[in-house]
Amino acid sequence: DLLFHTDVLSPDGSMAQLTSQDLGFSYRTSILQGSDRIVTQATFQLKPGADPKQVRSLTSDHLARRHTTQPYHLPSCGSVFRNPDPYAAGWLIEQIGLKGYQIGGARIAERHANFILNCGDAKASDIFRMIHHIQEQVEKHWSLCLEPEVRILGDFTKKLAMESPMSLEQG
Repeated sequence: DLLFHTDVLSPDGSMAQLTSQDLGFSYRTSILQGSDRIVTQATFQLKPGADPKQVRSLTSDHLARRHTTQPYHLPSCGSVFRNPDPYAAGWLIEQIGLKGYQIGGARIAERHANFILNCGDAKASDIFRMIHHIQEQVEKHWSLCLEPEVRILGDFTKKLAMESPMSLEQG
C-alpha cells in the first residue's frame, strides 16, 4: 500500500485525515464512493530503489500498450462496468456482438467493448440508455448482471419513460 493518508473535505466544511485503512479499499471501490466528501490532498509513501530510466521505460511501455487496447481517439469515461469474476466485462459485451452499437451520440467502442464513446453529440441520457441496454443484453445472453463502475448522477428514469424505443439507433 503506497497511500499514507488523504485529507477530505465534508459538506459541512470540516476537514478530516483518513488513512488507507480508513478508506476501506477493495476492487475499484472505497468509502468515498457514494460519499459527499472531496479529497483535497493525498500523501504517498513511496519505496526507494527503482532506477528512474527503468521506471520511465516501463511507464512508456505501459502507455503504449494501453493506447493499442483502449480507445483514446474519442472522449469516454473509461471502463463502464466492473469485471464480474471470472470474466472481463468487455469480452462479455463483445461476444454478443455489441461493438459499434450506437444510441444517439453514444457508441460502444470497436477497440474495447467496455468503453462507451461520445461520438460528438452524446447526451447523458444516451449514455444512460446505452448502459441499460448493455446490462439487459448481457443479462439475457449470459445471465450475469453487469455492475456499473461509473457513477451515474441524475435521475434519467422519468425522461427515459417518456422517450420512444424507436429513438434507438444501431450503428
